[in-house]
Amino acid sequence: MNGEALYRRAPVWMQTVLLNAYALRLHRQRYGRPFPALQAEWSESEWWDPSQLRAWQDRRVTEMVRFAHDHVPYYRRRFAEHGVRPQQFGGVDDLPQLPLLTKEDVRRARTELLASPHARHLLHGHTSGTTGSPLGVWYDRPMAVANNAADWRQKGWGGLAQSEWCGLLLGRVIVPAGQRQPPFWRPDYLHRQLWLSSFHMNDRNLDLYVRELRRRGIRFLEGYPSTLYILARHLLRAGERLPLRAVFSSSETLHTIQREALGAAFECSVFDYYGLAERVIFAGECERHGGKHVFDEYGVAEVVDDAGHPVPLGQPGWLVGTTLWNRGMPLIRYRTSDVSTRVANRCGCGRGLSRIADVATKAEDIVVTPDGRFVSPSVLTHPFKPFSQILKSQLIQDAEDHVVVKLVATAELGRGQRAELVAGLRERLGDGVRVDLVDVDDIPPEPSGKFRWVISLVPHDCAVSWRS
Repeated sequence: MNGEALYRRAPVWMQTVLLNAYALRLHRQRYGRPFPALQAEWSESEWWDPSQLRAWQDRRVTEMVRFAHDHVPYYRRRFAEHGVRPQQFGGVDDLPQLPLLTKEDVRRARTELLASPHARHLLHGHTSGTTGSPLGVWYDRPMAVANNAADWRQKGWGGLAQSEWCGLLLGRVIVPAGQRQPPFWRPDYLHRQLWLSSFHMNDRNLDLYVRELRRRGIRFLEGYPSTLYILARHLLRAGERLPLRAVFSSSETLHTIQREALGAAFECSVFDYYGLAERVIFAGECERHGGKHVFDEYGVAEVVDDAGHPVPLGQPGWLVGTTLWNRGMPLIRYRTSDVSTRVANRCGCGRGLSRIADVATKAEDIVVTPDGRFVSPSVLTHPFKPFSQILKSQLIQDAEDHVVVKLVATAELGRGQRAELVAGLRERLGDGVRVDLVDVDDIPPEPSGKFRWVISLVPHDCAVSWRS
């Protein structure tokens, strides 16, 4: 029996023990002596003058490019093909000389992107994929620590200290979907996090969520915009408020209507941040909420056109990121599927970190189940993550009890994997929802250029116009 199956069958007390054992494993990866030292460095460097930050980036990115050439087979070959001479590389301004790295490049390269001295003891992660096509990535422990430092910088800007509790509305199946009675949450005592189930959010259960958050005195929440919005809409419909100190949102586009609802329901500011499983860009909001500060010590962010050339200030373009930390699988000039704009003037907060405007990602809908539960689209990405054979996917809910999954997949996606995918979706949607897989040749974007990964044709109270 694997760990997830054991967790699902365990009683509540044992699930709490298993969750905290998992938290301990993560703690060993993300903390330790390097973490407070890096936090202290970054608490100073965020106030550096932009020219000082750029000089630091120049040194760091030059080291990374030369390391990649010397130790990563993929870059040695690609640099030779493009006439790149790393010994002449001088910093951030030279990045446009290097070829862009696409998701498909990463998929094809596989182990060729791993650095030979760092191939052992790497940590593995998956992207959710803007077009529903997951991607496996590898990273080393210094990258894990830097990612944690970036996350805590954002939390600190919102006032959250490591000694305080935070409620989480994210995508893991913390409570088995078939459970009908509370508790619909599990505590992580090590990191002071209350994991709230994103799969039991109907009106009856949400009253219990609010009661538990009040009982524990929790003053911070983190989640996907859609899951947080479900809770906020519930409070507003009931004429209630749940005063908090800050709400943190990520992983989806935060619509204006969602930000306003969260602010009204929780009577606090919303700190929206942007990060990637590929770990090349991290950006977050300070107390001024004037766009997002790029965490320049974490990675180099570019805004480019289709050909990879920098676009003028104020003009939208593709976000491209280069790691400054991950030597296990260094991603250099990795082109995301997200669009943003560089902000020219320095933020009124006084920090020297560069800024980008809000990031436009995929547009998608909330699913409603026959038993009245609202399910965030982001939590439905998890069953897809193990399957790199899925090139594109799209979920269409045409009835409360029926979801069609369109797949563009390779021949290697076999019957057993398809059954595993359906089981993962039904675990999250419940046995009352039928899931049908349909193979298609392609899934085009909307006329606007946006890709809708989840489309719900069922009207409900938590719907948000993807056109906004």
